[in-house]
Amino acid sequence: MQDLVVHLAKLKKDLEEKLEHPFLVKHLPSPKIDEDKLLLLCAIFDEMDLSDEVKRSYIMTAMFVQIALDTHDNVTTNLHSNSEEFVQRQLTVLAGDYFSGLYYLLLSEIEDIKMVRTLAMAIKEINEHKIRLYHEHNLNLPSMMNSLQIVETSLFQHVANHFKLNSHKAFSIDFLTYKRLSHEKFQHANGIVRSPFTINYLTETCNVYFEKSVSLLNSGFLRRSAFRELLSDRLHSIRFHDALLHEKKTVEEGL
Repeated sequence: MQDLVVHLAKLKKDLEEKLEHPFLVKHLPSPKIDEDKLLLLCAIFDEMDLSDEVKRSYIMTAMFVQIALDTHDNVTTNLHSNSEEFVQRQLTVLAGDYFSGLYYLLLSEIEDIKMVRTLAMAIKEINEHKIRLYHEHNLNLPSMMNSLQIVETSLFQHVANHFKLNSHKAFSIDFLTYKRLSHEKFQHANGIVRSPFTINYLTETCNVYFEKSVSLLNSGFLRRSAFRELLSDRLHSIRFHDALLHEKKTVEEGL
């Protein structure tokens, strides 16, 4: 397991170095690397009979896609921004485009045209459902939940489908949905944003996806136990922090 932790740390460092552009570093915060998504991609490509270098290229490529999508989410839409905010917004767009260029570069080196198509389909699907979430104000709860799930998991669904890894696809959906809903619950409870979901709905749905994730992990679909241990640790870590939040809110409301 220690070897896997070291491997993940090395991949994260490689990503950070690739993402570093002198001009962007000077004017924008460093892009956030989602370590859970990095871990999931490593688990997917661990099943492949490929060289370590090719696996690394695929993982880096998919992470660049994710980071580019996340970066474009940070673009502000304020129509009355001052000159400094306008420049910041333009730079954020350029940063997202720059990160997109990195995954095209890596894919051209692998020469996998089918993967280009796979990632393009994921990007298209994610952006379509982001538009739904941000601009369609009459979505019912199931439609909203479906779009949220696609935004969080589509990249991993398409990559897993590409290699015909159905269990990895199912686990990615359950785990990433659980993580996102736990985040929604945290924001709702702390009044950071107005969530369309109620606390009761989030709590019940989080429980469902947590149990589904644990059940899949216990089914033994992962080739290496180290991945199962790390993913199980992450699930229970999120669960633990969620329980702490609930306890804190209960105490506050009782005062």
